[in-house]
Amino acid sequence: MPPPQLSIKAPRELRDILLTIRLVESGDRYDAPPNRAGASGAYQYIASTWANFHGYPAAHLAPPGTQDARALADVRAILDAWKGDLSMVPVLWYYPRAAREPALMDVVPMRSLGNRLTVREYQHRWLDMFAFITGKPISYRPQAKAPEVRFLEGNPPEFIDQPLLLGEIAFPVLGRTVLAPTRSCAETECEDGAPAIVYGDKLQPVLAATDGVVTAAQLDDPISGAVTLTITDRHGRTFTYSGFNNDSPGTSDDAAHPSLRLTVLGQVGATVRAGQIIGYLGDTDPMPSDEHHGVGLPSAWPHIRLTIRDRHGDRLDADVLVAEAQVRQACHVGIGPWSISRDPRLADVDRSVRDHERVDIPWIGSFILRRDGTVTALARSALILPPEGCIWSPGVEFGPGGSGAGAPGPFYETIDLPGRSWVNGVFGDRDRMPFTPARGT
Repeated sequence: MPPPQLSIKAPRELRDILLTIRLVESGDRYDAPPNRAGASGAYQYIASTWANFHGYPAAHLAPPGTQDARALADVRAILDAWKGDLSMVPVLWYYPRAAREPALMDVVPMRSLGNRLTVREYQHRWLDMFAFITGKPISYRPQAKAPEVRFLEGNPPEFIDQPLLLGEIAFPVLGRTVLAPTRSCAETECEDGAPAIVYGDKLQPVLAATDGVVTAAQLDDPISGAVTLTITDRHGRTFTYSGFNNDSPGTSDDAAHPSLRLTVLGQVGATVRAGQIIGYLGDTDPMPSDEHHGVGLPSAWPHIRLTIRDRHGDRLDADVLVAEAQVRQACHVGIGPWSISRDPRLADVDRSVRDHERVDIPWIGSFILRRDGTVTALARSALILPPEGCIWSPGVEFGPGGSGAGAPGPFYETIDLPGRSWVNGVFGDRDRMPFTPARGT
């Protein structure tokens, strides 16, 4: 990641801390309006804590430099009071009482104001984000236990499909990631349910969270530039992904070949199964940045935004479902021969587009994007890896052409959706005709 920038001078570690707070609290929005609790601005100060700083009645009304200066002073004070203990910064920012009353670490504070994480969960998510930004694992984090042997063989994910409840889903990104903590919504943007935002790096494989059919796909939104895809399951629930890649490897040229945006499964009408690779993570989902005050950060950190709605169009808590999936699949091999089939669209493509392209990502691992459209993963990149790390990692390649268990027979059957579940695609009726992938997809 590029070094974080501020409109004020500060040592690198403090800039990393301030960027972590901004991303976790507001998505890096200096103009974030007051939420249910009255917190606003990039660092989500409530009015009583902000205390009319520099004459501004609320944090979001102050310019970025003023917000940065206030947050920097508060971070310095926390580190001084706690002898440099970084882990106390998120505790003091989220719920200061827990710093003196340890029993509160496992309590969700002030649920009525929209909080859904315990203090400890918030602290761990915050530290995960800090480690992701700095590229340095936090050594004192607990290590995840190795999973059962049966989960080391590259089987498709197992979950219980519950149509009348939220249901279980599969984790949507392969390799090391950071799941953004849940946040209270702003009053002007409140809606039941919340999307899940999973941070990673460009060209990490994005996975289907459920069994279903692709009912919409767009390679470039004409307004935002986002590359998006929607999967609809048998119960009419829609899973909309935004933020796929649109850049050639190692660039920001917005000129990636279509096969480096969405895979062969990313076509309207394609049947997909949970855990299959539907595309590649990028930075096309718009998120606020520091560009508005002239420091030149990218328009979005690489991430995928997953929004889930029920058959009535009501938004579900995708962030909660994804967090549960991460815990359930921690340290499991998430790729196998069933993950992706060959892409017939690449038969006549110039070899330079995809010639056994190896993608090495620090702290994540290596993926090989093959010329036929298939993907294999090496070592930790083959795992659904929790941010705190896994004790075990495979020593061989997994995926088509590599290791991994085969999928059960019904896995290869197509899925038919009722007419009411189909949505309008972006390419017209002809591209909404049912698409039947080759057996073995």
